[in-house]
Amino acid sequence: MTRRFTPKWQLPSFAVSTFVLHVMLHQVVIMVARVTTSYRIVEMGLSDLYIGAVGAVFSLLPLLLATRVGSRIDTNGARGAFLLGAGCVLISVFGLLVAGNSALALLGLTAFLGTGHLLCLLSQHATAADQPTDALRERMFGHYTAFISFSHIVAPLVVALFAGAGTVPHTGRLFAAATVVGVISLGCVLLMRPAARTAVDSKPEIQLPVRQLLGQKGVVSAILAGVGVICAVDLLVIYLPVLGAQALIPATTIATLLMVRALASLLSRLCFGWLLSRLGRRVLLVGALLATGLGLTLLGLPPSEWVFGLALVLIGIGIGLATPISMSWVTSIVPPTSRGLVLSLRLTGNRLAQFLLPMSVGVVAAGAGVSSVFLLLSVGLYGLAYCSHSALRTDTSQP
Repeated sequence: MTRRFTPKWQLPSFAVSTFVLHVMLHQVVIMVARVTTSYRIVEMGLSDLYIGAVGAVFSLLPLLLATRVGSRIDTNGARGAFLLGAGCVLISVFGLLVAGNSALALLGLTAFLGTGHLLCLLSQHATAADQPTDALRERMFGHYTAFISFSHIVAPLVVALFAGAGTVPHTGRLFAAATVVGVISLGCVLLMRPAARTAVDSKPEIQLPVRQLLGQKGVVSAILAGVGVICAVDLLVIYLPVLGAQALIPATTIATLLMVRALASLLSRLCFGWLLSRLGRRVLLVGALLATGLGLTLLGLPPSEWVFGLALVLIGIGIGLATPISMSWVTSIVPPTSRGLVLSLRLTGNRLAQFLLPMSVGVVAAGAGVSSVFLLLSVGLYGLAYCSHSALRTDTSQP
């Protein structure tokens, strides 16, 4: 028998509160910083290619680090990654405030911001995934992503509060607001404490290698479904402000539309458990991907505020449901000792797409217009809906 200490993050009530507050504040910082960076590029008169480049570097370092961080979290727990990630985010947004006035500074600080975001996300995902049953795990991911949706309502409010009346907001004020929120987010992490580790007498559990994990039935399909929706969120955040500026839609209206998207996601996640119990994972995931694709298609039409509003409601509902399903799906089909690693593989796929896609669509946007970005992504979402339907159809536990 080998005595093994299993690192758990079973949060007591106070730590639950600080964890929830950190999740929401972290998302506010990231969203405000990324939207403001896009506006800063417009403010500086740079081309749409820089929008794509900044979107790509946000994912570059995380792409290289994700699997290593996931393995380390499986072994040592999430606290170290939490602290390092929150610190990197704070340094990045403060740097954007005091030195983000050149294309090179924007690229470098955005890359650092992406690294901090990765560390925090993997720590949050590992915490949410550490549940004894699939039902509890799906419920936890539903609650976790609902907190994120709530923060995506708050972030546009912050943008609207400090933006002013112009088409391009006062970016310095927005970066200052993000810095203040980042300080509070780091404080929440400092207050979190993991539960004491308990000794378990059992055979040592071995973490599966990456190739074997990817060979598990359904893993690749679940990862791709998550990649699709995260790319929809990412490109929406970085390109909708540009599309709005080109259509002479005020920044406050764009912030309101992003808030509508987040509110739709929040409401869908509040109904997540009820819908899942009645429709099943397959029907709900395929419907969510199709709704997201349809919303992106509408954004590719000639711009008008009511079309944008309808599109963002559809996208919000689709993203709101697809994200927790893809996360619970991928963690339910691997051993507990490999959950951190498989979640890191999921994020690696996300970051690979976020690195390659903005550069690719940046070229498309420069030649065919920003609206073409959304049309291109909608085609990918329709394809993922078909692939997910096929993968889950072979699982007899899913209707």
